[in-house]
Amino acid sequence: MLRTSVFGLLISSTILCAQIQRIETLAIRLGGGLSNTSHSGTLSNAGGMIDCGTLSSGSGLGTGGYLALEIPMSTWGAFGLEVGLTDRSGDFSRTNTYPLRDSATGNEVTLTTDYVLATTLSNLDIAAQLQMPLIGTLQQRTLGLSIGPRIALPMTASFVQRESVVSPPTGVFFENGQPVQERVIRQGALQTRSSLLFFLSSALESFIPLSERLSLVPRVSLDYALNDVLTDAPWKPLTIRLDVALRMSLTRTPPMAPPPPPALIVEQPMQQPAFAPPSLELTPRSFSGEIVTGNVLRASTPIVNAVFFDSAAAVIPSTYRRDGDISSMSTDAVDAHSWILGRIAAIVAANPSARVVVEGATSGPATEPEGVALAKRRAEAVRSALISIGVPAGSVTTAATISPRIASNADLPGGRAENRRVDIVVQNAPLQRFVLTEEFAELRGVATVASRYVGGAPDQRPEQQTITINSRDTVVRSLDATVSMPVVVRLDNSGEPPSKISASSSAGGQFAERTMKIDGASLQRRRITLSLDGFVATLRFDYNSADLSDDVKTLLRQLAEQIPAGSTITIEGSADVLGSQERNRQLSADRADNTEAFIRSITSKSFVFSTSTQSSPYSDDTPQGRFLNRSIRIRVR
Repeated sequence: MLRTSVFGLLISSTILCAQIQRIETLAIRLGGGLSNTSHSGTLSNAGGMIDCGTLSSGSGLGTGGYLALEIPMSTWGAFGLEVGLTDRSGDFSRTNTYPLRDSATGNEVTLTTDYVLATTLSNLDIAAQLQMPLIGTLQQRTLGLSIGPRIALPMTASFVQRESVVSPPTGVFFENGQPVQERVIRQGALQTRSSLLFFLSSALESFIPLSERLSLVPRVSLDYALNDVLTDAPWKPLTIRLDVALRMSLTRTPPMAPPPPPALIVEQPMQQPAFAPPSLELTPRSFSGEIVTGNVLRASTPIVNAVFFDSAAAVIPSTYRRDGDISSMSTDAVDAHSWILGRIAAIVAANPSARVVVEGATSGPATEPEGVALAKRRAEAVRSALISIGVPAGSVTTAATISPRIASNADLPGGRAENRRVDIVVQNAPLQRFVLTEEFAELRGVATVASRYVGGAPDQRPEQQTITINSRDTVVRSLDATVSMPVVVRLDNSGEPPSKISASSSAGGQFAERTMKIDGASLQRRRITLSLDGFVATLRFDYNSADLSDDVKTLLRQLAEQIPAGSTITIEGSADVLGSQERNRQLSADRADNTEAFIRSITSKSFVFSTSTQSSPYSDDTPQGRFLNRSIRIRVR
């Protein structure tokens, strides 16, 4: 009888344990598989490629793997976070035809080639997902849906351009004097790749149970790109991924029914200590300073007097501003090129006797066979634009040639892009006043304030505070601090200082603000004959030349006249990326040396010279950037 009772108790306990439902708190996945990526876009010479015709589509297979976490939110859904590697490489291809003459027979033939752009793209993917069961439960999904955003960080982004002869069978390319039927045109990194790719990702998956906590999860997913692979051409990938993951579920056992409550014991609650509300006490202490006036030497923004056109086009690109207002012109020399038409109009307006010659040109017969007719239309387009913003029609004449008077290397894509231009030659007026001496007045001094954080619970006090004087911030790792900060305020023509400056402090969500009075009558006044602080002048040179132009010589004469004897003149020569590195280093050095020699020849003042070469100070991605890199930069102290 006793034996039967014990056996029944064991059976009841086993049944009870089996009925306990475990609650999933977290799931971990580790998986991998294959990906198929379809590419669509309009690619020709973007990202550092050589233009061999427009490519519109491509595809490729790759592999990938991922690690993911899954956090249940309710019975209807979970939040997933996934990190993995995905290969989105693909090949673009097209057929090119070239009319040629057979050197053996003299007959005209058509060479047909297969042109392939092979891209290598691998990404580190980070995805956030909302996971929902369509059939079954969240922990036992017969069919589930995942959807969410995906961010892809480029790991590798490179390309290879290849071309092979299809017909005739005897057709060949000549590489280094040797006949070949397949050649590599260019290879390297994609220079204008986007720093991030954004995708909208969705997936269907199913759970195949292996044990109580392990499941096998096959999944098919689709990643749709919302932005382009490159910043200078449309190119979007669409990836279909097939993968399998091993999923491990982490669970907890729900608590058993609580025991009967103990006898109720009423205790007097402990009284919490009271703290004063937190606040900041800001106290202005002192201000000492002076009013400084005088002249400051400045260099105006360098000018590239040309309009660059798209291939085979005579329409002025939309990046050029078509109005005469240059009041908002950027101080960045590359960006300021967008205002070139307005700057020329301002020069003519200030010099009534000025005459303008617009000289149209092309990149040569190989790439723009229309020749002089295209150059004329480009020149007329620039002439019409200048007239529309106020330049008298009688002051503007046109000229046209196949290549510019000073042409860049037409064997390189960058050189051809530079030759597709209209040069704007201004006569009877300086193209640019390079060096300006301006009157200035400034309040210069030191302001001192004290700031103290008081009140609040000790465990909730911040670790630091930010003190601001005249819009200048400093972070102090102390809640009771006195700081002194330099103050510089530009004054108007009257030279009168402001009656007060502002000060503030912030910490732990608290904010305090005060004003500090300035006694203008007690300030000393000091005059500087000439301030050279921040002076930097950029002087341009012609392509592949170290000879100083008349405009450059004008600047150097102005500079030598205005700076005092004993000044140190730093001259840095630079060149663009076209040409060999050795030639560019020599050209940069010659430009700096010729500049020093010219300054020495035009003045009897004693200067200290320092010459050097530097890498391209402006971006070489645009023709105007390369024009500006053919220059020297002058600093004076």
